[in-house]
Parts: sequence; C-alpha cells; structure tokens
Amino acid sequence: MLPWAFPEGHSTFQNHCTYDLLTPSGALLYRAEETRECCGPRFDVSVQNLHGQQVLSLLLPSSYCTWETQLQVSSGTGTLLGYINKTWASMNFTILTPTGEKSLEVQGPGWGGGFMSDVNFQVTMYGSHAAFGLITRVWRGVKKEFFSPNDYYAIKFPRDLDVNVKALLVACTIYIDFIYYEARNRRS
Repeated sequence: MLPWAFPEGHSTFQNHCTYDLLTPSGALLYRAEETRECCGPRFDVSVQNLHGQQVLSLLLPSSYCTWETQLQVSSGTGTLLGYINKTWASMNFTILTPTGEKSLEVQGPGWGGGFMSDVNFQVTMYGSHAAFGLITRVWRGVKKEFFSPNDYYAIKFPRDLDVNVKALLVACTIYIDFIYYEARNRRS
C-alpha cells in the first residue's frame, strides 16, 4: 500500500500544485509537480525521484478541447506507458495500453458514495469483476477535510505487479484527485 499526501497551492493565472508520494512508513519516495497555465495543457504533471530526475509524465490535452478526458502517461524517458480514459457521467476509469487496448478498469463508488467516509475505487482487469487492487481517498475527519486543502490517498496492489501498471495506477490516483477533488479546492 502506498499513501499519498497532496498539498496544494494556487494562483490566479497559473496553478502549481505538488503531490508527495510516500512509502507505507511515511518516507518521501517521489514528488509530483503540476503546472497549469491559461493557454497550456489542461493538466501537466511531472513525477520526479528524490534526485530530481523525471520518472513519469502525465498530460491532458489543451483546455480548448474540454470534452477530451484521455490522460496520456509516459515514462521519464518519454516512452508511452498508456492512457487513462474517464468514463462519462460516472466515477469510473479505463486504463489502456500504449496501443489503445483496454486492460484495467477503476470503478468508483458512484455519486454520493463515500460521504464522510473513505472513497474506494476498485481496480479490476478489464471485463472482470474480481478486484486485485484498490485506490482509496482516505477520510481524515471533519476538521481536516473542511479546513485543509490536502488530500490523502492509499493504493493497494500486488507486490509483483508490472512496474508500468503500478505507474498507471499512480497516474490514475493523481487524475482522480484532479477531476473530483481539485475542483472543490479551486472553488474555495
């Protein structure tokens, strides 16, 4: 299980958020930095190791194409790892291979699910109902939820899972935060 703490920071014309990716014991493993500009990509995140080397890149196309919900995920060297598609009108995602084949599904609780409790997103093989992983937005109590812009996530997956699939699940977690929880923080 990997916990995540997501401290946020915003400005009027450009947003710059950082995400701390922690080990289960709380040690910093990676830092992700988000950049959004008024005329740039809708979502652009660089994940770096502790030496400042980019290990993962997440890119959502320009905000001019607001219907576009396919997040592109690449390694730090630029190798395409896959895509994450947001399913319309639901809290579900499909993870695609670099060739566009559906490989995994991430199924959220539906609207209204997780009120004042953890919000779970089940990870399954595409077309299967047997969960092998879980992404959880952890409920931290009323005080922290309403008076702190930080969010906390935990990811559970098999230890022997392919490293590229792990990277796609990390990307999906950041995308979930961007779509569902960042909008709340931008309004406040």
